[in-house]
Amino acid sequence: MSRSSAKHTTDALGTKLFGLWIENHRVQVAIAQPIEAPSNGRYRITVDSISCSSGKDWLRGDNLEEFAESIETLVDRYQMRRETVAVSLDGDICVSRITLGTTESVDRELLTLQSRVPRYLQLGPGQKVTGVLRERIDERTEYAVTSVANGSLIQIIYNTLRDCDVEIVWAEPSLVSVARLIGHSKTHSDQPVLIADGTGTRWDVGIVYDGRLILDYRPAAATSEEALRLALDGHISRLHRFCHRHLGIQAGTLNQLLVCGTIEKVDRVVGQFSSNAGLEAIAMQVPRIGSLYEISDHHRESHCVPAVASVLPLILQMKACEVPDLLTDVRRAPEMSFSSRLIRVGWPAMAAAVFLAVSFGLVRSARNESANMTRSTHEVKAKVIASKTRMAELAQKREYLVYLQQIEAFCEEPDWTLELQQITQSLPDSSKLNEFRVESGNEIRLDGTVTDEPMVYEILEELRQMQFVEEVALHSTTPESNTNSLRFEIRIKLRTKQAITKKETLGD
Repeated sequence: MSRSSAKHTTDALGTKLFGLWIENHRVQVAIAQPIEAPSNGRYRITVDSISCSSGKDWLRGDNLEEFAESIETLVDRYQMRRETVAVSLDGDICVSRITLGTTESVDRELLTLQSRVPRYLQLGPGQKVTGVLRERIDERTEYAVTSVANGSLIQIIYNTLRDCDVEIVWAEPSLVSVARLIGHSKTHSDQPVLIADGTGTRWDVGIVYDGRLILDYRPAAATSEEALRLALDGHISRLHRFCHRHLGIQAGTLNQLLVCGTIEKVDRVVGQFSSNAGLEAIAMQVPRIGSLYEISDHHRESHCVPAVASVLPLILQMKACEVPDLLTDVRRAPEMSFSSRLIRVGWPAMAAAVFLAVSFGLVRSARNESANMTRSTHEVKAKVIASKTRMAELAQKREYLVYLQQIEAFCEEPDWTLELQQITQSLPDSSKLNEFRVESGNEIRLDGTVTDEPMVYEILEELRQMQFVEEVALHSTTPESNTNSLRFEIRIKLRTKQAITKKETLGD
């Protein structure tokens, strides 16, 4: 299928921008209207929505016609034809999978994910389509988002919008766009925060840090507000360890839950968490970002958050390659102009003419170069000899430098304080470290106590994830007679500085 790029967002400066949020029984549109000069690129945002009259899934069955009529109504109401529209999709339609780590681990996870995508049965039967965003956070860490959706549903949404003559720049998961909005609000940039999106039929839960979605999952048991609270209470310890392992953040800082959805849902969730001392639920509203847009209090309600988040990347003039676009595999070519069709028909003749001209130029250049080389044989030989001499000197210096680096790596003492701190922070709260003993230059023995045996294997897995650890071995486990605890002894072999440097180089 042909692939085309929709109108670039920078072409829409000075015109209205539209963000369209779609879920199973409702569609919202956020309209960003440029403010009259002097506006400095600021917009005034309003929000409108249409719901399915039956309250059922209108992307399947007999309600599909009503979905098309609702889209056409919004398109005509706000003159959206041939305008720039960004689409975000609720978690009922698509899911996101996030990968965070070194280049090698991200490559491995994305390869594994390709084999899992066809088995995403929660998205319905049939072919699945994906959109991938991958970027480098720092020298050692890469971040990737893979959005997955049912191909037939994406095709229905895309065809419906194209039939209304709408220019779609991309379609991305709603939770990704909401995370981006939270990041630009600068209110939670220094610590991770939980978000719960109840605008659809089910609760979507995620963790946002520095404007990026780093975890997206849908608790299967969270069918009500009370069930959502019980699910998060049961998972909070695991979420703390997740933040510490992937971000190096101390456990306990994940203490806020931003909730968006209908007023009734949000109020019930806030009430459920009112007595929870470890997790504070806050009703999320559209943040005020005066440098980008103006918005009335009525359109800042929690249920408007996904729609405003969908239009934000257009205001920021982001490119399609900066979002996990789900339309990559289904987008068709736009209507071609007369000049484009003429070029398409006549390109073989033009390509042949260009090929002959380039070939003649290359042949002529080769002949001239050959004649010059014949006249300059002695000069070329002298240059070759000089080059070989310089290369030999460089090779000798490089060998000497490698030798000095090896001496430096063998002589340097590890930072035991830092390694002890990282090891202790990775242990579960209920475990106890009795002894940390250095047996040689790169071997450590850990002696500790846990309450049950499975926790020992959890500790082993956590230690294997550490960058400076080369090998982890369980030496022994011994039940303590006077308590129900289990004493364990673990041997850790550390990587040498040379090995760590080599691994980082491969990862980069």
